[in-house]
Amino acid sequence: MVLTIAIIVLFGLLLMMLETFVPGWIAGGLGVLCLITAVVLALTSPELADWPAWGRTLLACGIVVASVLVLLAWMRFFAVKFWRRTFTLQTEIHSTPNTEQPQLGAEGVALTELRPLGRAEISGKRCEVRCEDGFAPAGSRLHVTGSEPGNLLVRLLS
Repeated sequence: MVLTIAIIVLFGLLLMMLETFVPGWIAGGLGVLCLITAVVLALTSPELADWPAWGRTLLACGIVVASVLVLLAWMRFFAVKFWRRTFTLQTEIHSTPNTEQPQLGAEGVALTELRPLGRAEISGKRCEVRCEDGFAPAGSRLHVTGSEPGNLLVRLLS
């Protein structure tokens, strides 16, 4: 009977470890059910009737404590580190900020049609722009009025 209880405990632990890879509470729930079954068998099995009560209680507590320790070790040393290494980006991308933006009030020419986004040449540099007037044909004279992330704000010169 002790071998049967050990197999049930091992199967329950394996199911609970499987839960870290296959979420959904089914494998983990079955694992917990196996561990509860092992504890109940350790306490009530007629084949262990010749054991003293403290021996069966010690076996049941040993199952619980050993299961908790094994699962904590599993989570600490394998499962969490495995998922962190697999799904977490550890590298850093170093980039210098583009401080050479055209100044407010600079003038330029639309290289493409601005509907309202497009490209323009301002102060000798090609830039992504957004026309605050809505639409501007290619070749239009533009005036920089501000900036937003990724774009300069421009208006048509009258």
